[in-house]
Amino acid sequence: MKRILAVFPLLVVAMVMAQSAPKWLFSYQSFKGRYAIYSGGLSDPQPSTSKDKRIAFWIDGKAAKQLFDAMGPDLRNACGVDGEYRLRQRAEVRCSYHPRDGHHCDFGFDLLTGRSIGGSVC
Repeated sequence: MKRILAVFPLLVVAMVMAQSAPKWLFSYQSFKGRYAIYSGGLSDPQPSTSKDKRIAFWIDGKAAKQLFDAMGPDLRNACGVDGEYRLRQRAEVRCSYHPRDGHHCDFGFDLLTGRSIGGSVC
């Protein structure tokens, strides 16, 4: 009986904590962005062909901010990084922030192989 009385307060505390914790629900969110389908490289894009199709995505707004915040830390001595411009990159996903322009992320895929590729040129 004493054990039950000792465990009961712990159960009450656990139940209160579980109820006060925010609930996370998996759901797809809409986002603002653009895309381009092309062949060749981003520095000299060409029309896509049956043997070379790539897609580059450019995302803005809330989704870009969430990606940027999740990536950290900022890159130092990277292409274009100066003043208030901040850049974060993991593999082929690149996100940037500037107070004037907000958050942007870019990435891409080779549509024939499925491999990820960069979505912008430095």
